[in-house]
Amino acid sequence: MNQIVQMFKESNTRMNKIMDGKFRLDEVSSAQREFEGQIKLVNAVVNAYAISSKNKRTLTGLNRLNLMDDTTAIDLMLGSHEVDKVKCPLQTELITRQECLDYSGSHYEECKNCEIGLETKRFLTPPIQESIS
Repeated sequence: MNQIVQMFKESNTRMNKIMDGKFRLDEVSSAQREFEGQIKLVNAVVNAYAISSKNKRTLTGLNRLNLMDDTTAIDLMLGSHEVDKVKCPLQTELITRQECLDYSGSHYEECKNCEIGLETKRFLTPPIQESIS
């Protein structure tokens, strides 16, 4: 999971507590400061994508720094990698990583070189262990 997605998930957990009435005044002001910081972060993400459209190396660097990648869509929901939303190049809507894994299992030829599918398999399937015989 990249850093930006994790920050949104943590913020959502705190906001859910506030919305449920399980909060303290200092948590409210802390959440407000965090929201302001997230607005700045969203602007930085937009600027990074604008730069990366001109320079592909920028996006590769952001991915290596684990700040942002082009295989995860931020849907602001809480959950595991299975429910992360991704943009499948073969479908019109965002799908979950679990749906991506299911789809690629029955559409191998179309999906075999998809970076999103490869990343999904890395997240959701156990590593292959070579047997020693």
